[in-house]
Amino acid sequence: MARPALSLGPAPSPAFSKIGGRPELASDVSWPVGEEGPLAFVAQIDLEAVKSEIGFDWLPEEGRIYLFFDDERNGLADCGKIIFTRAAPGPEANPPQPLPKHRRFDERRVNFRRFTSLPSEDWLGEEWPSGLSLGEGATLEEATFGDDPDHRVGGYPSEIQASQMFLECEYLHRGLTLDYRAPVPDDLLQASRQWRLLLQIDSDPALKMNWWDGGRLYVFARTRDVKRGDFSKTVTITQTH
Repeated sequence: MARPALSLGPAPSPAFSKIGGRPELASDVSWPVGEEGPLAFVAQIDLEAVKSEIGFDWLPEEGRIYLFFDDERNGLADCGKIIFTRAAPGPEANPPQPLPKHRRFDERRVNFRRFTSLPSEDWLGEEWPSGLSLGEGATLEEATFGDDPDHRVGGYPSEIQASQMFLECEYLHRGLTLDYRAPVPDDLLQASRQWRLLLQIDSDPALKMNWWDGGRLYVFARTRDVKRGDFSKTVTITQTH
């Protein structure tokens, strides 16, 4: 069940992909605005650079994605907004209105480092069998991140709270509430297997980025959607300590 994933670490040389700062939006892309004003810019990722490290078969091989966050819709499936474009990036953009101070982040250009991601017991919904050795993979994520913020593309989420996020995604997508005490209908369980972790963005003190009490954003996408370049149906889950 291991999946390849990419960690996002400081880039030794200038790169398009980054966390925080201001987005380098293509000329045909406007800064998204919610009910209370412009959304907070979180990250931008070059999918061609991703492909050069890992050829995810469920992602477009080129283009760029931009992640914005809407505080007013936190807890709803669309609190994170992904913009996808194949157009060339432009200069750094300014929001149409000032952003709150706590949603203006410092910038870090990032590159990608491949690692092996394993499902947690929370994801599986059961404990690992007694005496099972996970081998090197058990400590690989620890070695990858250490005490650093855990930003990643692909793989499995690093949960803060116990949950089966693939099920949460399907329920949120349908406007339903997941009750872990109730059996999951077969059609929902089958549909939930389409969801993949697209981006995980951690709290990052160096960037003045804090998702409540040291929390994280988890952006999921369905393979059949994003494979054809449709990022309009992503689901964002937030967790905090």
